[in-house]
Amino acid sequence: MSSLLRFLAVSLLATLAPAAHAADAAKAELRYVQKSEERPSPDKRELSRFQEALGIALARRMGRPIRFLSLPRKRMVGALESGDADILCAYVPAWMQGDVYWSRPFIPTSEVLVSSSRVPAPRTLEELKGKRIGTVLGFRYPEVEQRLGADFVRDDAPSADLALLKWQTGRYDYFLAARTMIDKQAQKGALPAGYHLLVVNEYQSMCAVARHGNVSLDEVNAAINAIEKSGELARIMRLR
Repeated sequence: MSSLLRFLAVSLLATLAPAAHAADAAKAELRYVQKSEERPSPDKRELSRFQEALGIALARRMGRPIRFLSLPRKRMVGALESGDADILCAYVPAWMQGDVYWSRPFIPTSEVLVSSSRVPAPRTLEELKGKRIGTVLGFRYPEVEQRLGADFVRDDAPSADLALLKWQTGRYDYFLAARTMIDKQAQKGALPAGYHLLVVNEYQSMCAVARHGNVSLDEVNAAINAIEKSGELARIMRLR
């Protein structure tokens, strides 16, 4: 009788093992959203390296294949809300409100005001009341909105690159940007001499996670914890 039980137990394990492996292999893909202007192209490859590396690292920790979805800014949250996408990283709720979950904060971010050498370096944001400031269409600047109120005069460009270009060509003397973008441009020698920087805000951004997507918030946070603990996140941050 004991031999029969052992035989049945071994047979059951042999049946379950391939099934469990198949279940793991069949995990739904992670659908990772990027802004359209961040997708690779011959002259903009560097803009996507950070997002692609982060997406790949998170998917690997979840044991899932990954698919990148290239969407315009205004459609990104809608894709999460409808369940057509799973995750969008390096944002905060104040920038894009929607019916989504938010991961824990983990991406250090600095927002700066860049001013040209044609004007004195501002000491505070309040000195820019009523002055045109270069901004990105559809993008919110909560700190500036709060401190300048109705005196926040936006001059929108379709993308951060075009906001920089308008500033370089003298369309305005001030524009708002991520510090990482300015540092990259400075390393290339693409910024004119004598520009000034004023730090507007420093914070940690997060990932927006679909409520009805392929992954859970706990799964995303666990993957973030894993890449942070392993040191992989620090290496990915250097790609920004």
